[in-house]
Order: sequence, then C-alpha cells, then structure tokens
Amino acid sequence: MSIEAVAWALNDAPDVPPTALVTLLGLANHAHPDGRAAWPSQTRLAHYGRKGVRAVQRDLAELESRGLIRRGNQRHVQHMPADRRPVVWDLAIERRRETPAQLSNLAEPQSGRPGELREPVDNRGVVSVAPVRRHVAEDVTTRRPRRNDTSSTTYEPSLTLKEPSPRARSLRGGVALPTDPRAGQCPKHRGSPAHNCGPCRAETLGGAA
Repeated sequence: MSIEAVAWALNDAPDVPPTALVTLLGLANHAHPDGRAAWPSQTRLAHYGRKGVRAVQRDLAELESRGLIRRGNQRHVQHMPADRRPVVWDLAIERRRETPAQLSNLAEPQSGRPGELREPVDNRGVVSVAPVRRHVAEDVTTRRPRRNDTSSTTYEPSLTLKEPSPRARSLRGGVALPTDPRAGQCPKHRGSPAHNCGPCRAETLGGAA
C-alpha cells in the first residue's frame, strides 16, 4: 500500500470519471510510492468497487484513454501462470489538478496539522474559583484527624495534674459507691472532726492535770 499514490488518486488526479474513481484508488493501493508497478487482479478491483469485472475493464480502458494510467513493466508478473497474469499498471502521478481556493490549508485546516484554526472560546462571565483547602485538626498522640472536628486549632495536652475529687475517688468501674456520712468524724464524739476533736483534747488535758 502506498499512501502517496492513494493521496494522489484522491486529491490530485485530474479528470477522473466518478464511476472509475474506486478503480483508480484500488490501483493506487497496490502501487509503489512513485505510482509504478500496480498489478491487482480485476477480480480484486471489482471487490473494491462493489461492481462486476466487466465494469472494471471499462474503468481501466477509460483511465488509460485519459492518460491517468499506462502499462508498466510486465516482468513483475512473470512468475505467475500466463493465463492468470494481471496487467501491470503505472499511475501518472506527475499529472496534478489545481486545488480550489476554498480547500486551501488556511481555509480548511486538517486535524493535527500545524497552523490548525480553532473556534474562539468566549470566556466572558466565567468566574474562576480557587479550590478551598480545609484544615482538619489532628490528635497529637496518634496524628489522626479527630472526628466531627473542622476547627483549625490543634489540641495541646495540659501538663497540670489535678487531684481527683472525693466523689471521683469513690467511683469503681464507673459506678458511684455510697459514702459513709460518719467518715472523718471522731468515733467518741459525733459531730467533731477526728483530727481536731475538742472533747478529746479536753480529756487529754484533764488527765494530764
């Protein structure tokens, strides 16, 4: 397959009959880049054009009469049986038609080629919004985000130790135990503190006297 020959048949070949265009493209598909040595069978050309062999024969005769193809070096098919040898054709790729102005590269650029023109894009009214980055506080002990916390401040543990309250000391396993109302009172004199009982001191002083 020759891309150069196919491009010539599709774009540049002059005075091609519309009914014979597919036959010319079929020959170009089997030609060398310089357009020479195309020898597909007439059956294959008929398969390309979705037509009969007789119609292909008429196309070849028409293309030859217009000077678009000519018989080439037949030695390319000498290895084939004489009754099955196709005709070797050369394409007249030196003949070219003039490209219309409305099909020039500037008027109709091809996709992927340099200088490709694109439709202008109207960016008026488009507001650019910068992405918002949310800071999630982390637990300083595990370095993991705290749940349900969107504050930007971080937790700092307190280094001050607090003495647990008597009620907290009375908790065992999360259940508050009943406290003895007489705890901290003098066992002899109810209502007096155990560490500073006045009657006990008076008795002590009296005994000393």
